[in-house]
Amino acid sequence: MVVLLGVVARGAAMGGGAVSVGAQATLTIPPVLRLTCLGTSLSGREIPVSVELPAAETHSAQALELHKVVVLVVRSNVPWTVVVRPSERSLPGSVEVRTAGGAYRPVRPEGLVLATGLPGVHEIVLDYRLALGGAGWEGERALTLVYSLMEG
Repeated sequence: MVVLLGVVARGAAMGGGAVSVGAQATLTIPPVLRLTCLGTSLSGREIPVSVELPAAETHSAQALELHKVVVLVVRSNVPWTVVVRPSERSLPGSVEVRTAGGAYRPVRPEGLVLATGLPGVHEIVLDYRLALGGAGWEGERALTLVYSLMEG
């Protein structure tokens, strides 16, 4: 943003005529990015979000879908990207995430881009799908994924 300032002065030394002086200033606004998880006190550029899993007795399917399980809020004055990754290097089973009723996509250790957007306040509603058969969810009571907000 550029601000131009004009000053008009009358000086006795100048014979009473008008003198104009111009100035230019540059104002830099730093990027502001904040990610929060509704219903929690979690906030920052990187937040771990844990979701309690229902007890095995409450479902018998090979896959478990959790709808609207996490709601993230992005506040930014620059374009942004949200990435999700597991909190551990590997997950005990298959975990997939989707936004706004789109297609499920697998969460991988290297991260998955969930959403991108322009400056403003944006809400991202997430659904999870967990593959329960075979590998791994025995005894697990919570799933923790890490959400990161970055510029771009």
